[in-house]
Parts: sequence; structure tokens; C-alpha cells
Amino acid sequence: MKLEQIEQVVEVAKTKSISQAAANMYISQPNLSLSIKNLEKEIGHQIFARTGKGIEITAFGREFISYAQTILLQLYQLRNMSLDDTKNTLSFSIANMHYRYVNHAIGTLFQNHQSDNIRMEVFEGGRDSVINAVYEKNCEIGIVGMFSHYHKIALKQFDSKDIQYYRLSSNPITIAVGKMNPLFYKDSNYVTTDLLDQYPLVVLNELDCGPYVSVLEGLGLQRLKTRIVVSERATVYDLLEKTNCFTITTTNQMAYKNTDYYPDIRSLILEDSQICGEIGWIKRKDHLPSKLTLEFLQILSGYYTILN
Repeated sequence: MKLEQIEQVVEVAKTKSISQAAANMYISQPNLSLSIKNLEKEIGHQIFARTGKGIEITAFGREFISYAQTILLQLYQLRNMSLDDTKNTLSFSIANMHYRYVNHAIGTLFQNHQSDNIRMEVFEGGRDSVINAVYEKNCEIGIVGMFSHYHKIALKQFDSKDIQYYRLSSNPITIAVGKMNPLFYKDSNYVTTDLLDQYPLVVLNELDCGPYVSVLEGLGLQRLKTRIVVSERATVYDLLEKTNCFTITTTNQMAYKNTDYYPDIRSLILEDSQICGEIGWIKRKDHLPSKLTLEFLQILSGYYTILN
């Protein structure tokens, strides 16, 4: 296994296209395909499943990519250590589950300290990748979302990795739709499950076959068979803009009112749900947050309570 193969796998997973990944890495598509096939042969598992519509990440591939991202992040940090004057540089590192308003808070922190020789590292990935980034000491803190349905299980997972969890907000489950879905133009800010029966569901794979699969049952949506299952949050929102699908989210509406939500996406509160969405931040138990981290958390917390 070569480092370049790990980089190639991560790039293919990021772009969801071998041809695009090859172009980004300035190598030919046949060479990239052969390199990945050789890696899969070496480790004895498929990372990507080839279909008529392109590629899909296998269950093994998702786990492999999670570790690969951690390895690359550590390598890049080692490379940068020789370039940094750490004595005169403020540093801040965070792992985030692709929440747009979190990036808004990161940008605000950067603007506050742009003249202070600051170095910021932002890692984005799924829940497990964020947890691993904090556990492996690649990031100081992480921002994670979860359904209240699995709060106790998540706390056990954090505790097993000596990670502390601090809740930032608890909010109703929301449904996100794009302009091609008639619900986008609904007068009310609320929606019931019976209104969703006629629309397809686009969902992260963890809700389809992973640890959160029973969330659909709890919301009364398990009966919906027409669905698109994806591995990345960004793909969910791309598909919402291009189809009449809807998705289930832990989106905090207050936070997005204070920043900028996706302009062609609308968030609606699901009525009568016994399950809530929850957002929190995590850190290692042996780690004392820096002043920059505390400032960032103060900025972020403000989004949940103050309207512009």
C-alpha cells in the first residue's frame, strides 16, 4: 500500500468520480483505476462498487476512507510543522459534519484574528470521522449532530474513547426540500408525515442501513421505499436542488436564521415527532480548550439564541 493510493482513494470518495479525481490529481483515468484496483486486490476488499451509473462506496470502503482521512490529516500536520513558527502562531483546529453555519462561525473567528498570525485547520466528514479526528488528536474539538433517539448510545461511544460531549442545542426534527418540491412553497413552516408520502426520500446511508436506521421507524417514514441513499451530506443538498426529494435533518433553524442557509433549500419542522435533533461539541477528556476555542464556542452558541 502506497501513500499515493490512499490519497487517490480519498480524492475519488470526495469527488464521487474517477474521471474527476484523475483530473484533479493530474493523472490518467486508466492509471487511477488500475492503482485503486491494485490496492483493493492487496487488501482483499472492495472500496468502491462499480455500477452503470458510476461508483458507490462500499461498507468496507466507508470505514477504510475514515481511517485514510485521519492518516492524511496527520501527515499534512507533520509536513506543516517544519513550515510553522509555532511560537508566534495562534492555532485552532476543528472537525465539522459539514454544517454551513459552523463554517460561518469559523470565518468570524478568523476575521477577529486575521492580523494575529493565526493558523486554522478545518476537517469535514461524517460523524465517525469527526469523532476519530478528535480521538486521534488531529483536531482540538469536533461539532457533531445526532438524533435524540440515540443520545445514550452516542454518550457510551464518546466515553469509550475518553471524549466529553457538551450539548449546544436541542431542536425539532426538520425536513429539507428544494424548489422542485411543492412543499418548498408551503405557507406554514410545519409539515406532517402524511404530506411526505408522495415524495421520494434522499438519505444518508446511516439512516438506511446503519446505526440510525430505526429513526425512520420512529418518525413513521420507514414505509417510503422510493429513496436515494448517499454517503455525503453535500450530495444530499445537491440532490434536493435537482429533484423533488426531501431529507430528514437535525438542522437548527435558529442557527441558520442567523447565518445563511442554502438559498434554494427550505427547512420545515416535522410536527408531532417524539424524536429531536441535537447538536453538540466534543473534546478529549485530557484536553483543556484554548482561548481561541472558547471564543469560537461563544460565537457559535450565539447563533442558537440571537436573531439578526
